[in-house]
Amino acid sequence: MMKPETFRALLIDRQLGELPPDIAGLVDAYLEAMPAARAEADAVARTLHTTRETVRRFPDLAPVVEAEAETQVIPIFYWLARVAALVAVAALAGWLGYRVGRSDVAVNKPAVVTQVAEHRLDGLWTRYQVAYDARRGAFVVAQ
Repeated sequence: MMKPETFRALLIDRQLGELPPDIAGLVDAYLEAMPAARAEADAVARTLHTTRETVRRFPDLAPVVEAEAETQVIPIFYWLARVAALVAVAALAGWLGYRVGRSDVAVNKPAVVTQVAEHRLDGLWTRYQVAYDARRGAFVVAQ
């Protein structure tokens, strides 16, 4: 025995022509085997026939399918133009950074190393001098 909800759904799909042929054949075989199911199938067929005729007579009763909002398609030209603009901006930024970097090297004078202290002892720990490098802003160790 089939569940009533499943059976009704199959009958409706069969009447609307939405069942594959093999499943429709199984539903037909079930209807031949069960006489009570045949009466239900006839009732569903009459109901769907009445519904179709009513909608044909009064088209305002049919559900209105709203048109889906059109998706805005941007032509490939605009995508390519955007990519080209992005590449141009990146190239300009790189070129300007290169120019600024080169001009900083040309403008800056060699670092002036100032001696902080002079060691008079000659030993392993006194061979190196510590000096302040103004360009780097840090102390450096010099020999």
